[in-house]
Amino acid sequence: MNPAKPYRSLAVALLVMAAIAVPAFAKNRAVGHRTPPGQFSVPLINGTVVDNVTGQPVIGAEVSAGGNRFDATDTQGRFDLKSVTGFGTIVVTVARSGYQPTTASVTPTGATTLTIRMTSTPTTTVRLVTGETKVLDTESIKFGYPVFTGYVESESEDFCKITDSTQVTIHRSQMAKVTGPAQTVSAGACCTGNAQKMTLTLKTGEVMEVIFTDTCQERYKVDVDGRLHVSGQFEHIPIENIAEIVFP
Repeated sequence: MNPAKPYRSLAVALLVMAAIAVPAFAKNRAVGHRTPPGQFSVPLINGTVVDNVTGQPVIGAEVSAGGNRFDATDTQGRFDLKSVTGFGTIVVTVARSGYQPTTASVTPTGATTLTIRMTSTPTTTVRLVTGETKVLDTESIKFGYPVFTGYVESESEDFCKITDSTQVTIHRSQMAKVTGPAQTVSAGACCTGNAQKMTLTLKTGEVMEVIFTDTCQERYKVDVDGRLHVSGQFEHIPIENIAEIVFP
């Protein structure tokens, strides 16, 4: 028996084990370098969103950062974004109807607390027949009505002019004022049966008596839907309860 053979066998076995271990070690190193260079993480970005003029909390604002962290402000205007990552700086974006979109930048630090101020956009005033006034975010206003399958709403409304039975579709951005309260009247040539009528004033100055064609044959009852500017809550206001809507 060759006395050197056992040692050669041992050496071969050690080389095989080393060959197996090297790829495994390399794989572990690759996993450890998955974080791209320059990327950093902030454990917590929190704070408050307030109205730039009144200082009151902005409720229901959508806050986002890093492309994958989202929150909505509570009744105190507060938000929390956890474990936010970015490169160089993190941009925090805040958006809500009734306000101009706002951003803030966060640099690589520990937990960060922000106070973000938002500038209000022009609002719409709704005066009810009771004398109560509601202030709505103009961008949130829609006309809607319930159906068997749910609720239908749109930024535009279909009308019929009483004077000549012309059918028109008017977007809220074209409206200056809607005067009520809505009355149930004979639809005449506009459609069959009765419908709800109000006076519509356009931003061009044109004034017209109109029928809400969705209410023809008293099929649906139209609401004005919108977000209350201060509370952030959404409301459905039946047009028969509205004395006047004044758009900005």
